[in-house]
Amino acid sequence: MTAVITIRELGVHPADRECVAALVAACSPESLRRRFLMGGPAEPDEVFRRYGRFLLAGAPALLATRGGLPVGLLNFAAVAPREAEIGILVADAWQRRGIGSALARWLWASGKFRGWTVRATVRAGNAGAEALLLRQGFRPVPSYERGERDFALVVPDWATMTDVMKEAADDADTPRADGAERRAAGADPRCRGDRHAGRGRARRGAEGVPAALLPGR
Repeated sequence: MTAVITIRELGVHPADRECVAALVAACSPESLRRRFLMGGPAEPDEVFRRYGRFLLAGAPALLATRGGLPVGLLNFAAVAPREAEIGILVADAWQRRGIGSALARWLWASGKFRGWTVRATVRAGNAGAEALLLRQGFRPVPSYERGERDFALVVPDWATMTDVMKEAADDADTPRADGAERRAAGADPRCRGDRHAGRGRARRGAEGVPAALLPGR
């Protein structure tokens, strides 16, 4: 039986906080250290205590689940008019299985962010995250922080975006997602029920949390 991945927007219900906490608990300290660009220990309990409210924030924040269990999270934080930063977290057991791509495709298919400039920052050497961004059409841009790589994308319309992602996938020597991830990645949310100082860049807060998700921003 093909596994079905469900994607929905997070709200303010207490159950959403529990879901995000469970996702963080399903991530190894190394995965969390990479996600938050942390230099020191990143134990799940401590990470959620410090950053839980940021992981619940975003416009939107998207949660991917399989059989009711949280497997991935995307935060989309506006930092200026028509500019945003994106962050993705996937449970260790579900990494490299198309979850991050499915979350990103849901976002683009919504049609809300055409023409926006979207930026992302990953730790240098995080090949999985870099490959995910490149498959979505992101391109490297000059980085202003050592040990980090910055990427940017100007979001085209959905038809053009699908061509961009197909071309990137055809060029990449990476495993293809199975049927479950392909179905989730192609889902249109309209039909579902359910960092750093730099020229032209917003300043990012501590441990890689986008500035737009920090208190007072």
